[in-house]
Amino acid sequence: MFGRFAGGGDKLKVSATAEAGLVPRPILTVFLFSTLFLSLGVSCTSPAPTVRSAKIFSSAVALTLYDHATDAAFEACFARLREIDLNMNMWDDASELGRLNARAGKGPIPASRDLVAAAARGIELARLTGGVFAPSVGPLVRLWGIGGPDPRVPTQAQLLAARALVDWRRVTVDEAAGTIALAPGMRLDFGALAKGYGAEEGGRVLAAMGVRSGLLDVGGCVLVIGSGPKGAAWRIGVQDPESARGSPLGYFSVRDAAVDTSGVYERFFESGGHRYAHIMDTRTGLPVEGDVVSATVAVPRNQNSDGPPLAMLVLGMDGGLALADTLGIAAVLIGRDRRVHLSKAARGTFTLIDTSYSLSGK
Repeated sequence: MFGRFAGGGDKLKVSATAEAGLVPRPILTVFLFSTLFLSLGVSCTSPAPTVRSAKIFSSAVALTLYDHATDAAFEACFARLREIDLNMNMWDDASELGRLNARAGKGPIPASRDLVAAAARGIELARLTGGVFAPSVGPLVRLWGIGGPDPRVPTQAQLLAARALVDWRRVTVDEAAGTIALAPGMRLDFGALAKGYGAEEGGRVLAAMGVRSGLLDVGGCVLVIGSGPKGAAWRIGVQDPESARGSPLGYFSVRDAAVDTSGVYERFFESGGHRYAHIMDTRTGLPVEGDVVSATVAVPRNQNSDGPPLAMLVLGMDGGLALADTLGIAAVLIGRDRRVHLSKAARGTFTLIDTSYSLSGK
């Protein structure tokens, strides 16, 4: 199923509350807008949660538990996330992914279960989108360098050379053998996979330890376990792209779900009076410039939420909605015209609260 996948883009301005009481951060405020863009609070009648945080995936990770809030539960979840982070960092030549990329062109390379699973999911998503999403986008990401210390606009010759190395069909993943093979010069980038995969795996660890109610925020990829306080659905806010962080234009009402957003308004650089977003369109080799400002999806907890919104963002409004409907994914796409478009699965689960936006009639 498509919902197994995770993919990337920014971990953008997502807010979360529970319908019968808001979840607190580890400071004494009613609401808090954190660097993760997660707005949280609690009512005086809600059970007191336990919240701990750590820095993983170069981001703040926060775990809120309403039951089984033991040291062992927090430590096991964070340890699993750190393991995935260490394995999947393309920018670290000493990581497992860095070592795999360095052996491109040398035949099948044994890889860990995490790398094989993520690569397989990424390749399946590439098939479903005709290569619009591709875990082999690494050469383009490194060429542009957006989000790093030295972003640049490449020459046409550099673009052509990098695009030739992004063909996902030249990546071979053998799940049975536990190997991955790359054509010479290719480079996998799991930036659009790792956090969603981490949230999924972190949820598995917590479920195995008996946790029935909690929230895991992996750098903006939000996974909710069970229901919120007193059995209420969680409200996961969708950020207004034109407002300050922590300003939702609407929200999903979900239980046992993962919610993730990709957008073009957070990470970018400007050159020659032009703004370049960090998300690559593999069809052109250029940063995406479409009619969608952000795409947010909600999927069941045991599925990966990260890759689909990025694919929808690149596909554009019509293509993104068609993909969401084909795969049965609840998706909210925000257009540059301030119209909010919902997939079929999102109708009835998403509520628009900002009257300066309008719902599309499609």
